Amino acid sequence: MAQASNSARAMRLSARTLNNVLLVGTTLVATLLVLFPVFWMINAAVRPIAEILTYPPSLMPKEITLKFFGNIAGNEQFRRYYLNSIILASLTTLFVIPVGMIAAYGFSRFRMPAGRIMLLGIMALLLLPPVTLILPYFKLSHDLRLYDTLAGLILVNMAWILPISIWLLKGYMDAIPVELEQAAMIDGATRLQALRMILVPIMVPSLVGIGTYVFIQAWNEYLLAVTLTDTPSSQPLTIGLGAFFGQFTRDWNSIMALSTMASLPLVLLFVFFQRWVVQGMTSGAVK
Repeated sequence: MAQASNSARAMRLSARTLNNVLLVGTTLVATLLVLFPVFWMINAAVRPIAEILTYPPSLMPKEITLKFFGNIAGNEQFRRYYLNSIILASLTTLFVIPVGMIAAYGFSRFRMPAGRIMLLGIMALLLLPPVTLILPYFKLSHDLRLYDTLAGLILVNMAWILPISIWLLKGYMDAIPVELEQAAMIDGATRLQALRMILVPIMVPSLVGIGTYVFIQAWNEYLLAVTLTDTPSSQPLTIGLGAFFGQFTRDWNSIMALSTMASLPLVLLFVFFQRWVVQGMTSGAVK
């Protein structure tokens, strides 16, 4: 009997060990698949093109150079691209969060006629591929004299990112007891004051997380920018990256160097706010 019990315990231990090995192994493989392109991007940005195109490829560079980063940093046009991306992503975030919060508050706290239908209609926009809205955006930008302007690009990015922001913020607000606002209004606060003094402090993690998500989406956007802009004065960094892809040539060193420089702000942003990003994206999922 004791021998059978020991044998069963050994089998359970072996099964648990095997499961742990498989779990760790799968995690390591997935991590390598995700991080290897990033490693290769940085690797190709600091080594001569002759080393990149050798076969079989070598993982470690024989010669390291930073001249490609220097060439991009010294180019006034690419500095303009970088500044445009910062302005675009920052202003889109600053406008989307308060507008989305007020809209989410209305959907969360008021019983509006056809409110659910309106909310579902907003969410239905997420099911549309961006390319289906390119022609209307293009026509509107020309009619409103916003074509090839940062203001037009900011407005279009706001319209595209607002639906998911409203949905996430509403889910977070639904989890906050309405009695907190009612108590503040009984004490003499207006509804907007209750929103500012009660809900906003509670929602700081969600606001930071969703704000980070909005910033990343606006920073990485390409399709709208390539359609609605025409000159470097209003084009973001994603358009500048495409300028390296010629019809017959590819400047791989500059492409990888600029890609590294473009990714750095997003990496730093996510490292500092990753906890709030995850919490903001999952807020309201469980009630």
